[in-house]
Amino acid sequence: MDFFALLDAAHPGLDCFDYDHYPQCFADFEAKADAYFRALEPARFEDTAAELLDRTQVRWRAAPFLGRAKLARRDQAALALFFTPAAIRHSENARAFAELLRQRWNSRFPKNRFLSGDYEKIMLGFDKDFFGVKLRKSEKRE
Repeated sequence: MDFFALLDAAHPGLDCFDYDHYPQCFADFEAKADAYFRALEPARFEDTAAELLDRTQVRWRAAPFLGRAKLARRDQAALALFFTPAAIRHSENARAFAELLRQRWNSRFPKNRFLSGDYEKIMLGFDKDFFGVKLRKSEKRE
């Protein structure tokens, strides 16, 4: 699967990002991303990251003007909430590539920076307050 097809596959999961739905959306994404992660070549990490970032800029510019910022935010969120955590769980190679991509992304797109987090930390985040507002928490969870 192509990198941008992976990002697009994660976009619907962003609309139901909560404790009850994220685990299944994440599992679906992991299954789709497996072949992509296995095909990564460590010797080409730098070139691959640069190519993806160049194509990201083309992708954003090709979007309708009023939708560019939304697409950039959704791509950033897909990387932070799906791609990077899936890479961390997949293999050391995938983890190393995701970290390199994150660093290069943050340098190239400073207005769309993101931090790396793993799946378990994201799940723990559902029990936290955000500026005093309780995030949705499952009634099934104790």
